[in-house]
Amino acid sequence: MTATAVSVSRQGWRVVLGLSVVLCICFGLTLNALGILTVPILAAFRCSHEEVAGVATAFLLAMTLAMPAAGWLIDRVPARPVMVGGALAAALGYLLAAGCEGLTGFIAALALGGAGIGLCTYVPAVTLVSRWIPPNKQGLAFGILLAAVALGGMIFPLLLNQAIAAFGWRVALRLAAAVILGCCVPLLFWLARMPAAPASDTAGHGMEAGGTGIGAALRSGGFWLWTAMLLLITLSSLAVLMALVPYLVSIGYSSTQAASANAGTAAATLVGNLLFGALSNRFGAERTLMFGSLASAAGTLFLLAAGDPALGTAAVVAFVVVWGTTFNLANQLSPTLLLEAMGPANFGSLLGIGNLLAGLASAFGPQGVGYLVDATHAYTWPLLACAALMAAALLPLGLLHRARSAPATTLAASCP
Repeated sequence: MTATAVSVSRQGWRVVLGLSVVLCICFGLTLNALGILTVPILAAFRCSHEEVAGVATAFLLAMTLAMPAAGWLIDRVPARPVMVGGALAAALGYLLAAGCEGLTGFIAALALGGAGIGLCTYVPAVTLVSRWIPPNKQGLAFGILLAAVALGGMIFPLLLNQAIAAFGWRVALRLAAAVILGCCVPLLFWLARMPAAPASDTAGHGMEAGGTGIGAALRSGGFWLWTAMLLLITLSSLAVLMALVPYLVSIGYSSTQAASANAGTAAATLVGNLLFGALSNRFGAERTLMFGSLASAAGTLFLLAAGDPALGTAAVVAFVVVWGTTFNLANQLSPTLLLEAMGPANFGSLLGIGNLLAGLASAFGPQGVGYLVDATHAYTWPLLACAALMAAALLPLGLLHRARSAPATTLAASCP
């Protein structure tokens, strides 16, 4: 390896580590902490579970709408203004939310924050890493990014919960905004840039590096199977994540115990990123994701026993271990599946479009859970529905495996 190649490699891993810090903080203080905000917002604005679930829906909807814009921009313009602007918007959203006196304004402010998170986290970070790190090491790089997200989910929701208890939710949101401004903005200003040349060539991917436009990709059956798989998994996972803390509180757990369970799932996710990353190297992304989806569905069902006097603690621990280790699995392995199926041409745009379509549907998962809770006065049916959605993801995932294994002529004939 030449001295130039060594220098580029070191810079690439610095980008990975720096972006990991950004994802750790941004997701830890926002997406992973929305469940922590549910209880104080219910009390502050005197609203129903369905109404307060609109906060998560607005955040997720705005975040997913921003993802294809982030991917398209990263493919075409410098990454720095896109990602720095996103971090500034995320902090501004929290600052505005801290001053709101009504639920409508609070939802609008969190939507602004969600758009900012979409512009500075998953899609642009994965796209940058795919340019800096050669394909044979991208699995490790993606795993580091998602392990950082899990670490943030362990640390920051607990800190935010303590800040809410000590100072109130308004001050807690202002403190969260200060952390984003003080840490993430400088890091992105320094690291958010493309390499002068790709880390390696793109041979070995599913389509020619320069021959596939977005239109051709959108006519591919493989892209839609990938998107359907991602949609079902994301819909189930986010609905369970947002419901976890209020559900545990509703059946008698304290807010601290519920927040600890939430943090425990993040710890399990960190372990799962490494465990399933190693399994995917041996068994492939599709098989690993199939096993993980089945485990996630089973883990969701464990929550149904959380209120039982004899089984409650064991059920929560089983949920944390089984569901938590598989929570980020789709985000970890789906970029690899997309690269293998569609190739690197317009990767950022396609990743953003797929996450948009999946996110548009999954953004309504928390609100659907809130509606069912208000209608049935229990979490039984929402949890059963989340487990069923996770299991249903096996169908498009299996069909995607068959499509990728089929000869090129068969694939061409199957495309509309």
